[in-house]
Amino acid sequence: MVSLLVVLAGWIGPPRAVTQQSVAESHLERGLDLARAGQLSGAETELRQAAKSTPANPEVWSALGTVLAMQHKLAESTEVFGKVVKLDPSNLTARRYLAANLWQLHQYAEAKTNLQIILKAKPDDAAAKLLLGMVSENSGDYAMAARMLASVPEDVRKQPESIAALARSYYHLQQKEKARAILAQLSAHPTGPQAAFLGAQIADQMQDYETARNLLTSIRTTLPDHAKVESTLALVEYHAGRFTECQRILQGLFASGNQTASALNLQGWCYHKQGKNAEAVESLKQAIDLAPTEGTNYLDLTRVLLEQQSLPRALEVARHTTEIFPSSAAAYEIRGLVEAGMSQFTDAIQSYMRATQIDPSRPDGLLGLAQSQANAGLTKEASENFEAGSRKFPKDVRFKTSYATVLLKQADSGDKQAEIMARQLLREALALDPSLSDAHYQLGNLALKQNQIAEAEKHLEEVAKLDANNAQAHFALARVYRRLGRQQDAAREMKRYEQLKAADVQ
Repeated sequence: MVSLLVVLAGWIGPPRAVTQQSVAESHLERGLDLARAGQLSGAETELRQAAKSTPANPEVWSALGTVLAMQHKLAESTEVFGKVVKLDPSNLTARRYLAANLWQLHQYAEAKTNLQIILKAKPDDAAAKLLLGMVSENSGDYAMAARMLASVPEDVRKQPESIAALARSYYHLQQKEKARAILAQLSAHPTGPQAAFLGAQIADQMQDYETARNLLTSIRTTLPDHAKVESTLALVEYHAGRFTECQRILQGLFASGNQTASALNLQGWCYHKQGKNAEAVESLKQAIDLAPTEGTNYLDLTRVLLEQQSLPRALEVARHTTEIFPSSAAAYEIRGLVEAGMSQFTDAIQSYMRATQIDPSRPDGLLGLAQSQANAGLTKEASENFEAGSRKFPKDVRFKTSYATVLLKQADSGDKQAEIMARQLLREALALDPSLSDAHYQLGNLALKQNQIAEAEKHLEEVAKLDANNAQAHFALARVYRRLGRQQDAAREMKRYEQLKAADVQ
């Protein structure tokens, strides 16, 4: 938001000589004086009185909108600035403040519209370009964000958040080297080492672990919170798959007296990724002992036991977790997951139902409920919940793909309508996410069964690209090539299938 100094310079202006004034002018003057003195509540009262007396005066409304924004009353300030631009559409300053408010309220489309109006009237407005770049990055329009932010480099360099937004945009546009060059500006930013720390977080989020590592290394001795740097560096190494290095950093933290629950949790996951099951469980138990009120450690211990196929122990921890955190939807979701893994579908249904009651806004509870109902033979109820989930969470492809799997089982019993529905759901899922290898595989198999060889070839070749170690896909692709008379390609795919199957046996 604009600084107090800018606000005072932009709206409140220099003191006015007191002459004969109307009641409205008197309230306005007192309001401006109080604002300059930092007495914002009194200023608001006076300015509201002035606005009441002269409702068509944009100057009064502008001052009121500014004072409201200074008090972080953004919704009210936005309403007031909306009145200003209606009274005076050519007031670009008021429109800019309106756009800034809308941005902070996450109303990106409206903010963008107002900024485009400003830039149409004043194409060289650097502040509007900067703000439009930030709004565009937040709303996912990375091309626009990069174009706007790159056009005002001096303004971007002043704020680490602007640099971070431009770097994120470049990463999303697959322009990694440009992103790295932008983040390099944070290594010695005037605002201090916290800027480089922000850059490291951005690089880590975008899976550029080398850049994240370099930025964190550059501030290892300058950021006052040494433990914060080290723990973040350990997390970067974990994300990069360098588990031994992650553990080395964590051991250094522990040796310096910085043994936290989050660090023990991370150590547990490092052990787990290296197949050290007992050590992983022990580390997560230590995290629980150190922070018994943090639910994440209980959930992660359950996940680790579940992945280790230690189902009875996982169920014991999951049940204990729901006892300690009876209002946690996540706790009941993971309990349902373990129960379903043990084929205790009736219990899983109850757990997932409880999760959806606690927090209906989470998709995992409803998805787990539908899957458990399907496995329990409650086809009608499962179908209703799969369809409800698709409507409520239209971008979550799991409802479509899971429902398609259930329908394909029905199709194996001769239900042609179920097969048609499954095919449609898989296509809808791929329209949302073309990288779903299992959806491609299912569609490829369906096409192969119906002798639609060209379609089968297209989907199964895509599976081979997305998941090169999918043995069944190579086997199906070998069948496709044989039907096309491509014997050499068929032999290659069959050889790959046999290699993968042999590796599974070992």
